[in-house]
Amino acid sequence: MTGKIEVSTDYLLKQFSSKKDRGPTDVTMESIDLTTSQISDALKNLTGEYGVIPGVKPIKKNLKIKGRVVTVKTKQNDWGTPLKAIETAQINDIIFISCDGDEIAVWGELFSKYSQKRGLGGTVIFGAMRDIEAVYNLNYPVFSRAIVPNAGQPKANGETNIILECGGVKIKPGDWIFGDYCGVVVIDKELVGDVIEEAAKIKMNEDKILSQLEEGAFFSDILGI
Repeated sequence: MTGKIEVSTDYLLKQFSSKKDRGPTDVTMESIDLTTSQISDALKNLTGEYGVIPGVKPIKKNLKIKGRVVTVKTKQNDWGTPLKAIETAQINDIIFISCDGDEIAVWGELFSKYSQKRGLGGTVIFGAMRDIEAVYNLNYPVFSRAIVPNAGQPKANGETNIILECGGVKIKPGDWIFGDYCGVVVIDKELVGDVIEEAAKIKMNEDKILSQLEEGAFFSDILGI
């Protein structure tokens, strides 16, 4: 994405540690350069949970997502409900779709193009998608459990903006999602500032270790083992 501004982890720490409101307000999410690995480690440190949605991977490795969640619950043979979410979501929101299976696609080229046109930040599917080549070429970020050629019908019998649970992970409307080539991590909206602060500390420590390794230090000595 053009125009991206990246800021140092020192700056992130100052921004989040100095505010009672620890949400991403003064620093835009676009400026936060953290990996899902760092965020998952931060969640584990703070909550004991990893926050990782099992089995979901990006269809294209160089595309990342970060944004607030709009949730969808639908049957895998009903692709009409995701359409309702697309048309109510705000710019940069992430559509998160929970299906009852991954043998029938609920997402494809037309929805990806429509979402891209509306300025959405990406789509996560705990289920299946199709039209992989066309979506790949759009450069619209889609994360999915499965890829199949067949689709159901536009029944629109599901629900949007409700609490979901996928693979033991709870996803609420307004929670934050980060996604990259490793997968997808969900952060509770009440914890996002704390998690980003902790992840920034982790990143700083990793950068320090990498620097020591470049200087010839033994990893075991750095870790004290």
